[in-house]
Amino acid sequence: MSIKNSKNDNYMNETMDMRRFFLCVFSKIWMLIVCVVIGAFLGAWAYKAYYAITDGQPRFQRSCDFYITFNEADHPNGMDYYNAYTWGQFLLDDKMIEHVMEFGGKYNEDELKEAVSSRMMSDYRILTVIITGTDKRKIEAIYEAYKFAMPRFANDVEEITDIRVWSEDDMVLVNEHSLASHAAFLGGLIGLLLAMAAFAVYYSMNDRIYTQSDWSKRFPDIAFLGYDIELFSNGNNTDVVSDDDDILFLNWGEHATAAEFLLNEKKNNGVAIKGIKLINCNEKFLKRYYGKA
Repeated sequence: MSIKNSKNDNYMNETMDMRRFFLCVFSKIWMLIVCVVIGAFLGAWAYKAYYAITDGQPRFQRSCDFYITFNEADHPNGMDYYNAYTWGQFLLDDKMIEHVMEFGGKYNEDELKEAVSSRMMSDYRILTVIITGTDKRKIEAIYEAYKFAMPRFANDVEEITDIRVWSEDDMVLVNEHSLASHAAFLGGLIGLLLAMAAFAVYYSMNDRIYTQSDWSKRFPDIAFLGYDIELFSNGNNTDVVSDDDDILFLNWGEHATAAEFLLNEKKNNGVAIKGIKLINCNEKFLKRYYGKA
């Protein structure tokens, strides 16, 4: 009868030896670094390629703060209606668009809707109108048109008595397309996680014998007699009276299937195996594993 590996072809169900796992990962750290670098490169490249296809042009922005004077005498609650959300609608409603088009710039309604946005901070009397786009001249034309249109809009509604320019900002390059470093970081992180996941799958399917724990999981009925190096001051090898013929000397890192073959070969030759001893061991690895480094 052949000696069988007790967990042959079932390594995915074994409990992971986390100490050995991380030592194995550490020994392949260069592979993880390569995966991170490749992931970072692909992340940055994909980001730039995406924007090259969808836009590819630098975007500029100019903003203006308007001070709004409300008609509180006749409409004491009027300012409650003109909040950040409603201003986003008013800036593009028919009355405002009519005034903007009166300015005579080279733009159309669709371009206005794409370019114009707004924000309002804690002071409801200060409204910031923001113009964004890729054409500097068109941005400037729309910007000037709203400076023209906003005071006229105040004449169209009863709740507001006056709108005037409070402050103006210069045109700036928007950083919408300068996030390649963020994409590279994300790509590198994904590369690291994928590499770790792949290594974990490889580890769980790997039947190599590195430690006493590996041997005991796969061949619990055959004694482990130690390594060919001294790890502890009092030695860690089990004393066995033997002529070495009844001991299986297995190379460190050998596959369990190879050990199974050698065990069966010994058995077929009528040799009763007393145990296994690992030879040609990686002393640095084992010292780290047992905390003796």
